[in-house]
Amino acid sequence: MKKSFVLLIALILIITACSNKETVENKTIKILYSSYADFKRDYGSVFDQQFSTTNIEVIEYKSVMGEGIWDAMKYVPSGGRDWDIKKYIEIIKTENPDILFFPSEAFTELQNGGLLKELNMFFTEEDFTAGINENLLTILNEVGGGGIYAFPQSMTAQALFYNKDVFKKYGIPEPSDRMTWRELLLLTQRFSGNSDLKGLYTPYYDYADLLIEMGKADKRKWYDASRQEIHFGTESWKSLITDEVTAYSSGAMDGNGGIPIDLFSQGKVAMILETPYFMKQIQSLNTELKWGVVTEPVGTEILDVSTTITYPIMSGISTNSQDYAASSEIWKQLNNRRTSELRSNSSLDKFTTSIRQLKPGTEQDVFYLLNPSVNTLMERTSLSMELKQKTDRIINDGIQNAIVNPDSLNSIIDKMQEDLTHVVFRTEQK
Repeated sequence: MKKSFVLLIALILIITACSNKETVENKTIKILYSSYADFKRDYGSVFDQQFSTTNIEVIEYKSVMGEGIWDAMKYVPSGGRDWDIKKYIEIIKTENPDILFFPSEAFTELQNGGLLKELNMFFTEEDFTAGINENLLTILNEVGGGGIYAFPQSMTAQALFYNKDVFKKYGIPEPSDRMTWRELLLLTQRFSGNSDLKGLYTPYYDYADLLIEMGKADKRKWYDASRQEIHFGTESWKSLITDEVTAYSSGAMDGNGGIPIDLFSQGKVAMILETPYFMKQIQSLNTELKWGVVTEPVGTEILDVSTTITYPIMSGISTNSQDYAASSEIWKQLNNRRTSELRSNSSLDKFTTSIRQLKPGTEQDVFYLLNPSVNTLMERTSLSMELKQKTDRIINDGIQNAIVNPDSLNSIIDKMQEDLTHVVFRTEQK
């Protein structure tokens, strides 16, 4: 009798366990992501370990919203068009996903449309906020109008790497954190006169990209669409153009390119503006190379702000989620410290790094010293890819011409003004 009772209890426990397992396994959470393949690449290992009993349905948006590419440190839509945010919103309304991933430029429309739940509750938990800079939370609150509605998947970042042996050999002071662009270009020119050595290499910037980036650091816009004006003729922009042309004319900078890690490790460039991936490359060399790293250059007035830090992809919880409790738990797991570490260890991405400081007290701290510019953080791409290619060509040709003919700089700038006015505003009026 006692044996039968034990068997009966065991049978009930097995049936109950199976019943509970079935209930958990039948739970489905919909995640809106660029593609299923992208999701498996980015989070496959996380879900294999933590959510084996949850049915995750990935809804793809890449086919209707567009695919992204990297252009001068910024993640932008390919195909010469903007992100199709309207179609993205249509997917939300028809598919009712629980968790949303999206390019950061879509954030404003999603929030204004009431499509994102507030996430502040997660940022009161010490376990979840471990490694997150307090300034980041302040900025997310600011762009969210007093609440946090989306959280970055990762962030772009760059820093100034330098070869200590090269600086020591020529007796030149090493660069420092928060140098202005002008200070960096002046330091670069101290390496002029040596055909086998360049002072600075900017692998992700051509002439035009570098000039625009220098302007952004001082909050200067190179054109005004409302007034249909190009600003390169102003004294402030002429000064920036002169600084760039002078640096290239000195021979201390070269736009011909090359493999960054080879040039740097072989002592052919003294300094290089590079990304977190470059740090991984240096650390994997296992050589006697002596190197240092400081923050990227900043503006002349705002010394704690980076204009290159952006949040390419963000995520949030849909206000139409059918299971908010389960969605919250999964969203939290997708964004916690453990997941950040797993993704960081497996990531081969050249441009981005974890939102969290995973290894404080190391060289990686340099990517977290500056704050992103709130004004440019969520801005939409100002020019289409096609138009940007046209304007870049005019600016690149103009600066190249000025490098060869520095005495003609003013007339070259006037010609750039004329050509850009014609291309930008004639195209916009079509």
